[in-house]
Amino acid sequence: MLSRTIVTLTACLFAINTQAQVKPTIKINPQPAANAPRPAQPMPAAAPVKYKRLNAALEYSMVVDKPTTGHPQEGDIIKVHMISACNNRILFSTYDKNKGKPSEFSVNKPNFKGDIIESIMLMSPGDSMICLVDAATLFSNTKNKQPDFIKKGDKVQYFIKLVSIKSKEQAQKEQQEAFNKQLKEQMEKQKKEEAKTLAKDDKDLQEYFKLHNLQPQKTASGLYYTITKEGTGDMPKIGDTAVMNYTGTLLDGTTFDSNEDTAFHHVSDFQFALGKGMVIKGWDEGIALLKKGSKATLYIPSPMAYGSQSRPGGGANPKGIPANSILIFTVELKDIKPQIETNTNK
Repeated sequence: MLSRTIVTLTACLFAINTQAQVKPTIKINPQPAANAPRPAQPMPAAAPVKYKRLNAALEYSMVVDKPTTGHPQEGDIIKVHMISACNNRILFSTYDKNKGKPSEFSVNKPNFKGDIIESIMLMSPGDSMICLVDAATLFSNTKNKQPDFIKKGDKVQYFIKLVSIKSKEQAQKEQQEAFNKQLKEQMEKQKKEEAKTLAKDDKDLQEYFKLHNLQPQKTASGLYYTITKEGTGDMPKIGDTAVMNYTGTLLDGTTFDSNEDTAFHHVSDFQFALGKGMVIKGWDEGIALLKKGSKATLYIPSPMAYGSQSRPGGGANPKGIPANSILIFTVELKDIKPQIETNTNK
């Protein structure tokens, strides 16, 4: 059901044409009593709407012409209130569709002679306009089916108010600002959630260390590690390729992957470029603490591993890796392959 606002507005706009034909007559007593109230003055008849023709299929009349500047250009984003009607029936209303709020859309080139965008491009913010569009032209150039109550020769009336104009560049800037704000809020929310998870994981790890009589070292990020064999030489730098042996287990002792256990069917060396995001955060940080030839155990909190994402199981590990799992890796840094620097100078 249409809102009272829509019905009232439409009725008023339809009345524009009919009021001009009505001449109200009010009888006035030529000799009113001394205390009689002053008689009401007759209301002036509304002027008939005068339309200007843009083309064979489109006419328009500016109802309100605000002293504002700027007209919609191709690519601009505009907000409009709009009602379309034919034969005293409403076809579309932004008031009804958007609960009283204007519709927003991008201004494109007119698709056909009679496209109302041609008349909207004559408006400036605050203007109101009535348009008449040949119904046959309109429905033959749109995907909407012509209603049965609209006949040949009928015109569709559009009542349009242009609320605002925004350039394509301004709209893109605002969209980018909104995206950046949303991204920042999401990152802040994620950090808070990770902090809570880290605190829980740290408590669980402390209990694990106490149970197994372990005293690993802790980094500022929350990673724990124990070097079981000290290697020699330099530590790998960002971009260097680390050549590894590893076995990964869950806190309950379940082995979920290994390149040393033949049950997992990949016993070749595992290689990755350090600090490039090719592995989980706990690996990028933990392997950077080792010298060539070192063996160590890494105790990685879930936010530095796979976080809330679970990993499917199969084969030797039907359990997989449940979401928010603390991971324990025994690792060996077998070799370091320095990053090859390319000289771009000619």
